Amino acid sequence: MGTDGVFLNLQNKEIKMPYGKDVFVHACHYLIENTKNILIKNDFSINQLSYFIGHQANMRILKHVIKELGIPENKLLYNIEELGNTGSASTLLVFAQNYDKFKSGDLICISVFEGGYSAGSCLIRMN
Repeated sequence: MGTDGVFLNLQNKEIKMPYGKDVFVHACHYLIENTKNILIKNDFSINQLSYFIGHQANMRILKHVIKELGIPENKLLYNIEELGNTGSASTLLVFAQNYDKFKSGDLICISVFEGGYSAGSCLIRMN
């Protein structure tokens, strides 16, 4: 993919993402699978999550992921509408913006999907 993955055409004033559907499918798949896997590996269930923070690429991905995982919308934290796609910093920005909301014992899952199709998840238990 590299430079062909997303590019700006200044003459036509457009951004092209010719592999957008592929990115959407893989992002959803890895956000869902990595979230399930980290919960299973640590003996937690989806119902035990206090909050979910997914990569802030777009709301369609986030809404699809929580629907497939069965996470209620009130547990989804995001800032995509405020800050846009901030790349690899996106989930940590959401975490920082909501830090005062978290209570002792809250279980937060952060799940990301980045360029090069790299992905990962982590769990944070608040003290």
